[in-house]
This record gives sequence, C-alpha cells and structure tokens, in this order.
Amino acid sequence: MRRRTHERRLVLRGAAGSRSRARRAGRGRHDRRRGVALIIAITAITILTVVLADFHETTGTHFAIATSAREEVRAEFMARSGLNLTRLLVQREPQIRATVAPLYQALIGRPPPMLPVWSLANEVLKPFCDFEGSRGLQTGIDLGSAQGLDGTDAGCEIVAFAENSKINVNLPLNFAGDQARRSLSMQLFAMTGGYQAPSPFDPLFQQRDRDGQLTSRIDAIGALIDWWDYDTDRTVFDPGRSQVSASGSEDDLYQRLPDPYRGKNAPLDSLEELRMVRGVGDDFWATFVEPRPEDPEARTLTIYGSGLVNVNEGPPEVLLARLCSFLEGTTLCADPLEAAKFIQLTNTARQLIPVPFFTRVSDFLNFVEGRGGARDLYPMLQGFLGQQSPLLFTPISIPASVRAEIDNSFVTAARIFTIQVTGQAGCRERDPTGYCVGGWKARTRLNTIMNFHDRWTPPPPNAGRMPGLGIFHYYRVD
Repeated sequence: MRRRTHERRLVLRGAAGSRSRARRAGRGRHDRRRGVALIIAITAITILTVVLADFHETTGTHFAIATSAREEVRAEFMARSGLNLTRLLVQREPQIRATVAPLYQALIGRPPPMLPVWSLANEVLKPFCDFEGSRGLQTGIDLGSAQGLDGTDAGCEIVAFAENSKINVNLPLNFAGDQARRSLSMQLFAMTGGYQAPSPFDPLFQQRDRDGQLTSRIDAIGALIDWWDYDTDRTVFDPGRSQVSASGSEDDLYQRLPDPYRGKNAPLDSLEELRMVRGVGDDFWATFVEPRPEDPEARTLTIYGSGLVNVNEGPPEVLLARLCSFLEGTTLCADPLEAAKFIQLTNTARQLIPVPFFTRVSDFLNFVEGRGGARDLYPMLQGFLGQQSPLLFTPISIPASVRAEIDNSFVTAARIFTIQVTGQAGCRERDPTGYCVGGWKARTRLNTIMNFHDRWTPPPPNAGRMPGLGIFHYYRVD
C-alpha cells in the first residue's frame, strides 16, 4: 500500500515537472517572439527615418534649386528691363536736348551738342531698377504714389557709353586701302607712345610675348591691321614718313606656332578676338584694351564704329592719339610732359564742367590751339588757373592744310553704344532706407552693342529703316 502511494506521488511529481517545464518553454518562446518584434520595430523606424531624411533632403534641394532658378529668371528680366529702358532713354535724347537747350545756350553761348543721357541711365532709371532703394534718394520726386514698381525684391545696374569714344582698330567705315592703314597706324603709334622719347610704354615692347617672340611697337601695329585687311602681305608702318608698305607674308609667324593658324583677313567680330593677334598679350591687353576689367568704360580700343572719335566722350588719351596721328611733330605729341598736362587738364575740366562742352569739332580744335572767347574752354581755364599756371599745356598751331582733315576725323554725336546691364534679385538684407546691403542671391549680366545710326539700312534683299530703339550688333548673357 505504501509502495503504491509512493509511486503515485512520483507520477504526480513527474507530471508537475513536465507541466512546469512546458510552462517555462512557453514563456521562452513568447520572450523570443517579443524580441523579434522589437528588432522589427527598430528596423522599421530606422528605415522610415532614412526615407524621411532623404525625402527632406530631396525636397529641400529641389526647393533651393527652384528658388535659385526663380531668382535667376527675375534677375534676367530685370536686366532686360534695364536694357530696354536705356534704349528708350537714348531714343528720347533729342527731346531732352531741346528741353535743356535754353539753359545751355545761356551758360555756354551756343546750342548744346548731343547730350550723353546714356551715361546717366543708372541714376535716372533708379526707381525702375531698384524702387525700394530709390526711396532713400534725395531726388525731389515723390515716389510714394508710384504703382507697380515695388515688391519685386530685384534691381539692376546700368553702364552705358559711346563706342566712338574709343580708337577703332577694326576695318574703318570711312577709309579704305592705304588711307585706312595709315590712319590707324598713326593712331596706334601715338597711343602706344611712339612719338615720345622716351616713352613710358617702351618696356612693354622690349620683352618677349606669350609666344616667345620679340614684338616691337611697329610689329604689333602691323599685326593689328593685317588681321582685318583683305590681302596676305605684311603691313609695315614707317613713322618717319607716316607711310605704310607691304613686306613678306603676314602669316609667317602664325604658321610657326605650335598650333598654327592664319590671319582672318576680315573685320573682327568681337573684342576678345584681338587676343589672337600677334603682340596682343596680357600686358598689352591690360595697358591699352582693358586697363580696369571691372570698368568697361575705361577701354581705349573698340571694334565698332566708323573710326571717328567723339570729342565730348573720348578719354584724353584717345583724343591725343587721334590728334597726334595728324600732328606728330608738335610738342603736344613729342613731349611726354605736355601730353600728361593735356590729359590732366582735360580730365579736370570734365570734372569741373560735367556737361559736353564742344558743340562743334572746331570748338575742340580751338581748345587745342588755346583760342576762343571768354566762354571757350581754354581761356576759361586760364582765368581759373592763371595765365602762367604749370597745369596748362602749351597750345599748338594746327596747319590749315590738315585742319579740314582733322575736323572730319572727330564728331560730337554718338550712334553706337555699349549697354551693359546687371540684373539682381533676392536681396539678403536691406538697411533702413531700403538700400540692399546684404548682397543679392542671383545676378545676370547682359552685354550688348546697340546701333542707333539713322543711316542704317537692313542688308539686301530686306528693306526698311532703323527701328526707334536701335538694333543689336552684339548680345551676350553672362
């Protein structure tokens, strides 16, 4: 009996142990399932985090690209607006001149020449280019009631100048053959200091150029002319006799280069094309073509125009070079000190009298000769500085035999203009007056050459006349 009871207890203990082990095994399986679920949840959260971060980055990138594209479009259209407004301003110059003519007549004693309204475009058009910034300007005009000009958060800057204020190194329109070559040779020779002894530009032509060649002043001048003339003979300028002649082939040097090429023998299409001409290296470019790259108005050379120089717009160095192409033997051309006085005095006069002073070319020639009445420029400067002032250059005498030719080489009007407009959008910060001081998010620059000559006609077989807002000679978006 006791044995049976003992066996029954053992059986019950075994069953209880089995149930306990089963319960423990069930709990283990449940714990393992809970661990797998946690891992799956963490993995899912990680994946979702990565997807969300990538989505956020992609969305942010697309938003930044869209914002940048929007600002660039706004900047480009602000530049176009500034360009078209400047063209309109130039087209309305005759009406503006008629308005100020009585005041100019009372001041100078003669009618005004063509007024350089294009040089004032950046100031005159400020309300259209940057309305918020123009509110702080003391213009005497109430802009508070203007509509449609605010809220653009954009602006533009305008630089405009007459191309006939430079020396035209391209094929001239008013000359041909040896006359064209001689005219340009003498201008370039004068501009590079050839008639001065010693010249401050002599070291420039005493060192090897970018191709390892020694290019003299005469070589550089001949190469510039050979690039656009239609023959293949090398041009040689003789400054002693003021003549040009032909000698050898103009392509000999170009054919000996590691990457040979030939002269174009056709008019230049862009100013940058000058860099292909022998002798026009970085030093020549920085001295005579673009002395200040950030200021396109400082250029002394151009490829646009007829070859006539505007006496009211041309830099003194350009005016002197054009004069000395006819008067090379005078003190004004041969003496570096007299040349420096002429340049300084002309710049000073333009600062003191910020209006075009020469109604006719003869008024400029009277200034060079020191002649005229009390209202003419040289006598006026004499009265202001004193008769014996060392700042005055010594007047020269222009022979009657060349006076008419010189008169036909200058003008007082402009027909071809560079108009450079920089559109800006997205001001980062403005001062209390509304002027942008934090910079712009986007900039677009339009570089254009505009022709307003009333004698222009379209090329055959087309017919028509010059449009009121001119035509484009050159158009580039930067």
